[in-house]
Amino acid sequence: MALFKFSDRLPQCSRCRGDLLMSGVAPKDDEHGQPIHLELCAACDSGDADRPAAGLLVQWFADDGGHDEDRVEEGALLVVEWTKECMAKYGWTMHSFPPDQP
Repeated sequence: MALFKFSDRLPQCSRCRGDLLMSGVAPKDDEHGQPIHLELCAACDSGDADRPAAGLLVQWFADDGGHDEDRVEEGALLVVEWTKECMAKYGWTMHSFPPDQP
């Protein structure tokens, strides 16, 4: 299973129909059995005060962080924080170990 798939064409933002910077599908479905799509949109997420990790990731892309090899670690950390933020919307949390482990 591929964790990341690069594409020249992303779907439109489900909120504003604008261009997405990043898109993904969560590993679990929602309560109705539908896939949960994680979306990073410059128009929506840079202005959402309740989504600070999304705003920081949008700014990283705007500052050409994705084209600077010296900023790869920074980008990876921002993606992890954005993922946690997306997961929290559905009541999920990220753990560094499986739940049945100490």
